[in-house]
Amino acid sequence: MATVERPHLAVHNIAAAVSELGLGLGREPPSIETEHRGGQCHVFQLTFKDKERDSLAVRVPLYMPGDDAKIHALEAEVKTLQILEAKQFPWAPRCRGYSLTFANPIQHPFVVLTWIAGSPLQWDDHVPPPPLRERLLAQLASFQLSLVECTLASSVPAAAFFERIMANRRKRVQDGKLPGLSDQDCLDQQRLLSTVLGDEGMSETALAMDHGDLQPDNIIVDADGNMQSVIDWAFAGMVPIARAAGLPRFLWPSESLGFASSPATQRDRQVYTASYASQPSQAAAYMRRWQGGNDMDLRTLYLESIFSKGMHSSLAQLGWQPISGQNERQPSFK
Repeated sequence: MATVERPHLAVHNIAAAVSELGLGLGREPPSIETEHRGGQCHVFQLTFKDKERDSLAVRVPLYMPGDDAKIHALEAEVKTLQILEAKQFPWAPRCRGYSLTFANPIQHPFVVLTWIAGSPLQWDDHVPPPPLRERLLAQLASFQLSLVECTLASSVPAAAFFERIMANRRKRVQDGKLPGLSDQDCLDQQRLLSTVLGDEGMSETALAMDHGDLQPDNIIVDADGNMQSVIDWAFAGMVPIARAAGLPRFLWPSESLGFASSPATQRDRQVYTASYASQPSQAAAYMRRWQGGNDMDLRTLYLESIFSKGMHSSLAQLGWQPISGQNERQPSFK
């Protein structure tokens, strides 16, 4: 349990801030049972003496730089969760209220969510062991399949979507705002887009929601290891289907292994994709399309480089050719 030594974050101030949202807290004051520090947010579990009341999660973006950025990130997460609730998506917490201002009792914007009981998934090449591992992979595939199915929409062609992001980054590089990347790195990335997506992928207009950070820390499981929910939707967004239907982040090649995939990860991928192989839906067809192929690792990392400056720099330094598991270069996009 982490503690935050800030007077304005005392339990009575948190309770007062939540009460201002019209969320009645009852006669007895609530208490803070647990606290969790994430990369950008501090989460307080607000519990009640009335055992019939479910706990609430109060998420405060204490560790995110910039006041405007905090408000924007919370606003985006709230909109995402409201969309998912309207679509009856079962794998996300529900938003119960929010404050997008610093003018409140805790002097910080915050969001109030339903509390998800359980603990973060523990995951490495050996934990969890079979058969729980296979069951969890199937549950996670069901999560992604459901998310794509319920948010599937149509927009501009994927090429236009990605090119806009790349053009904006190149402008920042040219303005000297992104040290570590050169104008040539941006040109190389832009040139490879059609090779990565192919003609069909370039013109594809389907898009769906991507969680943006599907990693074990954001996957909550119960005492038996069953998936309960996915938390931290701050980075979620509607993206072209090539991105939304791609492999979840925890099945990506490892940078620590030179962008190779361990034998365990390769086996996990086979289990993951096999779990929806017979599904007839359009969402499953998209997942089969974008989670397969010999160039899948490089394609996955390339698409990440469009959103991540760090990945862009890493792939540029490697000449856009991550090392395969056999210590041989994968087919070059050059």
